[in-house]
Amino acid sequence: MEGRPFGAFVLHERLGTGGMGTVYRATHTETGREVAIKILSTRVAQSRRAIQRFAQEIEILKALKHPNIVRCYGGGRHGTEAYMVMELVTGGSLASLLRRRGRLSWESAVEYLEQICSGLQHAHEWGVIHRDLTPRNLLLDSRGQIKIADFGIARVGYGRKLTATKHTLGTLAYMAPEQIRGTPPVSPRTDLYTLGCVMFELLTGELPFAAESTAQIMYQHLTEDPPRVSSKVLDCPFWLEALVAQLLEKEPERRPHDAGTVIVALQEIKTKVATGEGVAQHAASGGPSALRVERDREAARRALGHKPRKRRREHVPLYERTWFLLLALLLTVGVAAWVFWPAGEEELYRKGMALMALERRPHWSQAREQFDTLLARYPQGKYAREAREQIDRIDMADAEARLMMKLRQGRELTNEGERLFAEAYRFEQFGDRVTALERYDSLIKLLRDHREYRPYVNLARRQLQAIKEGETPPDRLALIEQRLAEADALARAGQLLEAKKIWHSIQTLYSGNKELEPLVARAEERLAGPLPPADSTQQAPAPADTSAQQQPLPEQPANESGRPTLANPRTNG
Repeated sequence: MEGRPFGAFVLHERLGTGGMGTVYRATHTETGREVAIKILSTRVAQSRRAIQRFAQEIEILKALKHPNIVRCYGGGRHGTEAYMVMELVTGGSLASLLRRRGRLSWESAVEYLEQICSGLQHAHEWGVIHRDLTPRNLLLDSRGQIKIADFGIARVGYGRKLTATKHTLGTLAYMAPEQIRGTPPVSPRTDLYTLGCVMFELLTGELPFAAESTAQIMYQHLTEDPPRVSSKVLDCPFWLEALVAQLLEKEPERRPHDAGTVIVALQEIKTKVATGEGVAQHAASGGPSALRVERDREAARRALGHKPRKRRREHVPLYERTWFLLLALLLTVGVAAWVFWPAGEEELYRKGMALMALERRPHWSQAREQFDTLLARYPQGKYAREAREQIDRIDMADAEARLMMKLRQGRELTNEGERLFAEAYRFEQFGDRVTALERYDSLIKLLRDHREYRPYVNLARRQLQAIKEGETPPDRLALIEQRLAEADALARAGQLLEAKKIWHSIQTLYSGNKELEPLVARAEERLAGPLPPADSTQQAPAPADTSAQQQPLPEQPANESGRPTLANPRTNG
């Protein structure tokens, strides 16, 4: 297979083989770009249902554009073979990583799990349920970033089920009870149960349920409680163990609400461990402690009938004499006073800056405590101004993280600062820096006297400065003309979804702008009418459209908005 020509590509070594087909590393002959090509096996390609499922996987992956999901560039037929062109991911999988290491540290596991949840949340917003989220389908790129792959048996919220009647698709060791039973219908929480199995395996190196027969494994998933993570490993925080147990609940409604909720929980776990909350909770949950062990030892002595020895008083040791104990007490009090004496201004500032240098949000929360204490004790002190600047920096980071999470998840913006900053940010992302400058400036003037909106005012000032220090903003009319031409070229090249995104952006951002009415009208005409006429001067992007010359796979229907009708993002499968 080495060097085998395949349409516009040359196939190299085989990367993997699954139930649907084989994946090869390939090179696009015109651009030299390396990609992965999945070729449907001859046996599977004879099934009309399998072809439908393969076409669905292509459409799903083309729509799901997220840094933690494998990118799909398109697909089609070459002769009698159906194929799909994908992003090449060269770092192996979590399955291969587990084979090498046995298990991961809880810190590494949490880093990977946050990325998995981020990609999973994006898929769920499109109404896509993966249904086979196993370590072998969680790939790693060269930088160690997670890429979710293999949506071959995914379920879309709107579509009919592509699984054969009375047959279950998925990997049994990771399968949710409702996926085995067939009731209730699969939902995003089905993927969360599978995520719980993956999390258990990353932390312990073992699956939560294992048996010699398929029937036994199914029975365990349906009826038995999984073992506690702490029964396998000793270094797992209590809070993380509790999250695994919640994900592995038999009833879907008892699991977390969605993948975004799991991300928040993982971030809270890191904060709690960093601040030492997990120690107290571990003891409260019945975990071993020095006090508990000593108490149990004394109870055992009494149960065996052992009487405590009587202390001989005729020769009292020095360390038991009253004057010595009083002296020791005074020394202890003196040392405690020295240790717990409130830190000075300089020490508070130094500790806060050391935590800020770690560039991690849990550490920044601890730094905030140091700076707040400094300002409370020394409001006019030597480091007061610097402390206020660092607090502003922390508040900006927190506000930006919350806002970006809401924008990714399509959640409602809850205050005027979020709404105004999001409006300006959308113009900046579209490329209209002129309007972005105007919107950021308006936000600053409108909200600068309101303390609760200070983080968004500071964020707007930062973006404003970055735009001013960059290249000269393009003319607004020229920019929109350019984006319209770009959308027309994409539409003629067959990338209608990408084109419609641009037309929708123009319609949404500039509707009501009198100056730009003709350009908005052109965008609306494109959305409502036929494709623009062919223009020989336009070039189609590559390699996404190299398959356009091949016989295409069946198309998935599109709704009026131009998005593939995968599902309403609010619909749970």
